[in-house]
Amino acid sequence: MVLKFLRMGMVTFSIFSIVAIPILFPINTINQGELSGLNYLTMGNVIDDVRTWAHCLLAVILSGLVWYYTFRETKIYVNLRRRYLLSPEYADSVAARTIYVPSIPPNINNAQTLERIFSKFPGGVRRVWLNRQLDDLPELVQDRQKAALSLESSITKAILATYKHNMKQAKSNNNQVIEEEGGLSESDIPEKLRPKHRESAIPLPCFGRKVDSIHFYHQKIKELNKTVSEKQAEANTFKQVNSAFIEFNQQVAAHMAAQSLMHKDSMQMAPRYIQIAPSDIIWENMNIKSYERLFRRFASTVITAVIIIFWAVPVVFVQAVANIEKLAEVLPFLSVVNELGPTAVGIIQGILPAVALSILISLVPVIFGILSTKEGIPQKSFVQLSVLHKFFFFQLIDVVLVSTLSGGALAMVQQINTIASNPFGIIDTLSENLPKASTFFITFVMLQSTNQSGQSMLQLVPYILSYVMPFFATTPRDIYTQKKTCPTVNLGTLIPAQTVIFVLGLEYGVIAPLILPFVCLFFILQYFVYLYQFLYVYEIPFETAGRAFPRAIRHIYIGLFIAQLTLIGLFGIRTGARGQMGVIIATLICTAFALYYYDRAFKPLFKYLPVSVFDDDESNDPKKTDVAIVTPDSNTSREELTSEHVVKTGYTSDDSASSIKHMRHTPALTKRVTNSSSNSPTSFDAYDARKQLLARLDAERGKDTEELKSESDRIIAAAKSLYASESYMHPSTYTPKPTIWLPEDDLGITQKEMKELESLEIDSSSRGAAIVRNDKGKGIVTIDEESLVHDSQGIPGSGPSPAVQSNVNNYVRVLVDSYNFANAIQAPI
Repeated sequence: MVLKFLRMGMVTFSIFSIVAIPILFPINTINQGELSGLNYLTMGNVIDDVRTWAHCLLAVILSGLVWYYTFRETKIYVNLRRRYLLSPEYADSVAARTIYVPSIPPNINNAQTLERIFSKFPGGVRRVWLNRQLDDLPELVQDRQKAALSLESSITKAILATYKHNMKQAKSNNNQVIEEEGGLSESDIPEKLRPKHRESAIPLPCFGRKVDSIHFYHQKIKELNKTVSEKQAEANTFKQVNSAFIEFNQQVAAHMAAQSLMHKDSMQMAPRYIQIAPSDIIWENMNIKSYERLFRRFASTVITAVIIIFWAVPVVFVQAVANIEKLAEVLPFLSVVNELGPTAVGIIQGILPAVALSILISLVPVIFGILSTKEGIPQKSFVQLSVLHKFFFFQLIDVVLVSTLSGGALAMVQQINTIASNPFGIIDTLSENLPKASTFFITFVMLQSTNQSGQSMLQLVPYILSYVMPFFATTPRDIYTQKKTCPTVNLGTLIPAQTVIFVLGLEYGVIAPLILPFVCLFFILQYFVYLYQFLYVYEIPFETAGRAFPRAIRHIYIGLFIAQLTLIGLFGIRTGARGQMGVIIATLICTAFALYYYDRAFKPLFKYLPVSVFDDDESNDPKKTDVAIVTPDSNTSREELTSEHVVKTGYTSDDSASSIKHMRHTPALTKRVTNSSSNSPTSFDAYDARKQLLARLDAERGKDTEELKSESDRIIAAAKSLYASESYMHPSTYTPKPTIWLPEDDLGITQKEMKELESLEIDSSSRGAAIVRNDKGKGIVTIDEESLVHDSQGIPGSGPSPAVQSNVNNYVRVLVDSYNFANAIQAPI
């Protein structure tokens, strides 16, 4: 949707530039005032009020273009969003059928009651995840992972040091040195090369006792494996928090439940969130009540307003630098700058303020991100959308309005006093200063169009790091991460930087038409740059289905309101432009009506899917029906269908429920069969279902190869159901034991270490990693990039993130492999 917004800006301002520039330049300059500099090309240079009819009519044309393209592009966006949400890959995922329910009262915060409440929707409930307070389990899992990474690093560094040590000994022609050093074999790490570190509760270099790093991490991982496994086994006994995830059998039920009034008391079980992906969850915000969330949001808004107000001080100073002569009158020591010559003064006034403003702006999103997270928002993507709003208003006020109001430090003080006594006087102040401020914003837009696009394409910092970071990559995991990880983009900071240019184009497009070519250049360059970046560079960690697009449209309308109010003030101070002012007032009213109609027409479609698309997509499409439709005259019962499924598959896996969910009763409002029946293959409580599925997989151990081949379909079905049951559990409740990934070496050190790890019941592997000697005999860690990265085999022992549909088969492969089933099972995956 970022590209759609950029394309809309490109088309809108290209059309308007073709129309406006040939008209406004002659009207502003020929036989009019004699303002100096670029102000000569602005509306402020027009003396004849009759000529301002051109500005008035062009402002109406620009408003019409905005109305047309916002409605047109939003209709296209809604259709694209609907097609994406109904696409088989997404519609079949757990996230498409799941809602998040906060602020659940204690008396109904259990799986049975929640299933009873939400089963009133079509298809009923498939699974319930009760969120729990896991105490120190997440920290223990994190400590275990850190210990595993430290162990990999310690062993790999020790192997490389041994290579180097042996190479030095070979050069000194001391071939017996290895046997002479305490009777060590070639597969042993010399004692003096074994890594050591200080272990202390105080994280300082000189505190604590020295320990052998390898032995220390062996014991730490062994102890943590035992502790974590015990806590994971009793995860369903942890104290519940006041929220849950509810998965339905049908996607339409999730959309209906998200919009319904669920509880008789206010702010209970509300607001509900839909289409929340497991990788998008902020687990720390799962126990925040609705009233508490409202208070947090209010506090965050107040702090944001304070930041915006006080950040205006450095912004005003930066803007004042654009008029160094007036600033030198206030600060006499700056009078030296005027003596540097016209070239230096021009650079200081034209380029330096824009660069300094860009630096000031870049510091704010970090603060806004922290505030948005503390609001209690349960999704990382929605934190970005919250930052998007905050950052836009910051730029709108501190970059556009404050910079426009400040014609210099002293003038700003006078204007503040005037505005304080007459708040509506801000329109006249804007009208007087807009033509004067146009020089600053023209250079600002020019800088953004060239510098920002160039930086985005060049990716200078990642490019430099791509050469620097390999020197710090010592383990196979480090190398894999560098090869596999792509840079991400934060929409919360990307889109406001684009919408503020759109707003500047709306505000100055009529008043100072010289800005239009640079606005067009900005959107053209940005479009092609980000088209390439999104195709080949950026990786989006979570999908919002374009929820940022309607927010950007709203920001455009805010900018359009400001532009029209400014023109009303600009025409209002001209005695001969009353008619023009009336036309713009009428245009302002039309804009308000357009925004009202926009919200009424499209706002519900930004969040939910209409019921009619499910009727067309599911009921009328025979390809999406797994079993026959059950009519009132049908004698087929659910028990018979279940038995038939068992006969066909030989196994009552959880997939039987997913097939049964497609049964339809008539009339259409009759509730479909659900997982809550006594004949349910697995429990609707996610933790109980996971235990049942793990028990089924455990039962397969020890069977011979032929039997496993014949039962491969049901084993894979159980593995996929297990994958789904873990979707909305906290990752620490199911994270498996870490696999220590070591590179294979020709000295045999890795194999010896792996045997020792096996004796400690610690998983290890050397698949796809090896240490090879370069021309000088020095050891270098390498990985099989073709199989691990390009063929997506991944790191040994690590599965993909839950509920990512494209990773289901990889998950099943890893799971089946971890259970040591026959290789034949992997064939149908």
